[in-house]
Amino acid sequence: MTQPHLTDVETILDAASDIIQNDGYAAVSLPSIALRAGLTVEQVEEMFPSANDAMVAMLNREFHGMYGLIVENIERDPRGGLLSRMYTYILSAVYERPLAKTLFVIDREALNSIMRNSSSYTYTPTIGIRGELIEALQSAGMVRADVDSRQISSILSVCSAGLALTAPHDDLGLIIDGLSTLLSRGVDADVDDTTPGKTVFYDWATRLTLPKSES
Repeated sequence: MTQPHLTDVETILDAASDIIQNDGYAAVSLPSIALRAGLTVEQVEEMFPSANDAMVAMLNREFHGMYGLIVENIERDPRGGLLSRMYTYILSAVYERPLAKTLFVIDREALNSIMRNSSSYTYTPTIGIRGELIEALQSAGMVRADVDSRQISSILSVCSAGLALTAPHDDLGLIIDGLSTLLSRGVDADVDDTTPGKTVFYDWATRLTLPKSES
């Protein structure tokens, strides 16, 4: 078997992404991917034995890209180590990336279907902020000591789900800014240096993208 060309792999993943966004999860198959990618079914099978293998790889690429963007935004923001800023960048990454928006907002059953057949993640990725991240930020001095991390995590999960259920929003930017302001006033610690929070988020995001065997 010849070594797959990176260009062909990217073309296949782009094709799978395009089909999910425009035709839906049910339309994804090896023949439909091959047709959209301009390749033969045999060429696709050399790299991905099944359509789900291609979709898992597509999801891996999207998830890495999404969190790479979030980390980049957090790193260059002087206040990026605070929970309010992290939540802002997480929501922005989801709603500004067409595939992420499709999977996390428009067609979450497609995401669930891919994940049911995937062993690539330690858990199904969500757009919520988990309690352990808030606890770690609290330990790093980025979140107020009197805050209940599990309570805040639950509230943010409801906010994220509500945004998804009521999308699209003409005033999405205003909504995200409002949520960020509420977090800033009620949850963020009053600190000058947010570097410890950035380190916490980077470590957390890195663990999310590790395969189970490496986590």
